[in-house]
Amino acid sequence: MPSGARRLDDLRRTTELARAARLAEAIAITDRYLRPGSRDADFMRYRAMLERHRGDLGAALRWAASAESIHSHPDTLLILATGDMRAGNTDASIARCREILRLTPGHAPARMLMAEAFESANRIDEAEVSLADLRTDTRGFDAAIMDRIAHLHAVLLVQRQRHAEAVDALDATILKACANPKVVRRGWYLRAKALDRMHRFDEAFESAARANAILQAPFDPAAYRDAVDGLMRIWTREAMRDFPSSGVDSEVPVFIAGMPRSGTSLLDRVIDAHPQAAGVGEIKTVEVFAGELERAWKPDLPAPDCFGPMRERAFRNASKSYLDMCTRRAPGKSRVVNKALSNNRMIGLLALLFPRTRIIHARRDPRDVAISCFMGGFNNATYPWTTRLDWIAAAWRESERLMSHWRSQTDLPMLDMRYEQLVTDPGAAFPALVSFLGLPWDDACTRFHESTRAVRTLSYDQVNRPLYATSVARFRNYEKHLQGVEWPAYSAG
Repeated sequence: MPSGARRLDDLRRTTELARAARLAEAIAITDRYLRPGSRDADFMRYRAMLERHRGDLGAALRWAASAESIHSHPDTLLILATGDMRAGNTDASIARCREILRLTPGHAPARMLMAEAFESANRIDEAEVSLADLRTDTRGFDAAIMDRIAHLHAVLLVQRQRHAEAVDALDATILKACANPKVVRRGWYLRAKALDRMHRFDEAFESAARANAILQAPFDPAAYRDAVDGLMRIWTREAMRDFPSSGVDSEVPVFIAGMPRSGTSLLDRVIDAHPQAAGVGEIKTVEVFAGELERAWKPDLPAPDCFGPMRERAFRNASKSYLDMCTRRAPGKSRVVNKALSNNRMIGLLALLFPRTRIIHARRDPRDVAISCFMGGFNNATYPWTTRLDWIAAAWRESERLMSHWRSQTDLPMLDMRYEQLVTDPGAAFPALVSFLGLPWDDACTRFHESTRAVRTLSYDQVNRPLYATSVARFRNYEKHLQGVEWPAYSAG
């Protein structure tokens, strides 16, 4: 272990490197102090902050939790509060923010995060009080906090249906002077939402187009189709007979698959309202395992050798890890539903990890999906196809093609749930959904909007209110913008 003087020098050097955005060098210094059995809370805290800055929130949370187990500090509490917020655990996030403020009164990032957590939990009055307190005295706040204040102010105006004021506020702040393109992009999307609700549809579409042009990533529909073809060639019924499997017998995991903005959040919310079930949003555990399989994949070898070292033990461990997470997030529940956007690509793998799982296929008119995605604001790097209507139509076709493939190549039970039926005939659709899960009907499912659980999704402000059908055939408000695109055939059933 380096001497005390060397340790202090390394702490200072780590700070200097972090400020210079030389994160890899800073992390290399922390490695010297974080060997197995280490109890150095300061370097754990620094490592958590470095991982957070480079975008690995999972690693940041692990190091923050380790540091907090030794010594509590506002920096690690803030990382943990951010993780709680991302997971929808707003009560926990708010509690941590309050602890930060007890330790460091006036801590601006904690006050900001707490206001955002109140809004996310639909506790609008408390969010407005917290934000008003922040806006009263902004001396010493950095640009990032000021941008978040401006954005949350506009969000709360939209929540209060003061849409014109929201547009004016955005035009006067974020869209006028902000230098961060990610923040500006969020501002344009929020402006589009406000204008849409004012029925100023052409202006709303223009604002969304401005947002989608920022940081737009390339997308090749033909290459995307080829990738789906490749996936279907590998994952066939015949091939999967020789693939490794977990042998897990649990019925707990349930997965929603399909296109985003197809009612996945509503399905999650209805299921979560059932006393014996829970919705956990988007757990990435299986997606991470799929990435490990892809890296180990040896296409020239027959199964199971093509998986390299990833055999039955790895599959069992992945299944156990996922089930453990389900237990932690939803203790005592007999069904836990995951609506990760990548599920439609992984159903073959899900069949091997959880042979008794159930799949809910969320479907919606592709034109409504297109408008909702175009105006929603997804991660451009991960979902580049959401930024153009013709690309969304192409992605919708491939999702449907994949789901047809999984129906023919696996024996998993699958239920089609059309958004249009969910919102126009819940008296039939909701019981059918619950019955598919093998659960008894419970009237709590009709009161899904009363849940206090936060939903971390673009639809969060929609599933926090009673059922409505105004989004069915929403595309008609934008028909002139949809012209020139070849839309796939679809029946609302």
